[in-house]
Amino acid sequence: MRFSISDYSITPRKKGWAGGWPNARPQDMVRVRADRSGTSINVHRRIAALVDILLDETERRGYRLNPKKCGGFVNRPIKGTQKPSNHSFGLGLDFNWDKNPERFDGVLRTNFPSWLVPLWNRYGFAWGGNYRGKHKDPMHLEFMGSPDDADDMLSKARRDLKHRPVAVVEKYTVKSGDTLSTIAKRLHVPGGWRALYNLNRGVIGDDPDLIVVGTVLRLP
Repeated sequence: MRFSISDYSITPRKKGWAGGWPNARPQDMVRVRADRSGTSINVHRRIAALVDILLDETERRGYRLNPKKCGGFVNRPIKGTQKPSNHSFGLGLDFNWDKNPERFDGVLRTNFPSWLVPLWNRYGFAWGGNYRGKHKDPMHLEFMGSPDDADDMLSKARRDLKHRPVAVVEKYTVKSGDTLSTIAKRLHVPGGWRALYNLNRGVIGDDPDLIVVGTVLRLP
């Protein structure tokens, strides 16, 4: 990395990124998709392949994204300023904002597992939960390098992560009080309870409302 992930004094433009609020450049953005949850996020095309690998690795390790609570490119300034947000360059991502709320009282609330931030740090992303002072934004990750850094980090991620074995089947064990609907909602199962039922009809039986505690369900 040519730039530190903890140094916010150098703007994305000075690192070689074009655009940024108010100069929207939607032509620079592409949509990447997390394979397990189906979460789609718009990011700058130069970091797209890197983000795609990291999204899949994040979910492979067990942290599931909510497609309705994540985002990327937005052409806007930093709140309360006239400075362009990293989101406006397509370099910022927000994950599960309902579980990782932005706060200005110094309180950090996050459901990120302990490995998630170091994983993204390793490939050039800073975490908003590490902001100094009372502003904490734990939903937020942002790429802090240059376009050339993005290429280097992509090569590194491909070496480190691309060929790791991935579990083909994920499983969930039914607990007391569970229904297919609550399981699908909690785990953000693509296709909802019907997809979960169709995949597991052989172990559930003909009535999707009757699931037995201890039953092991496959997840789409």
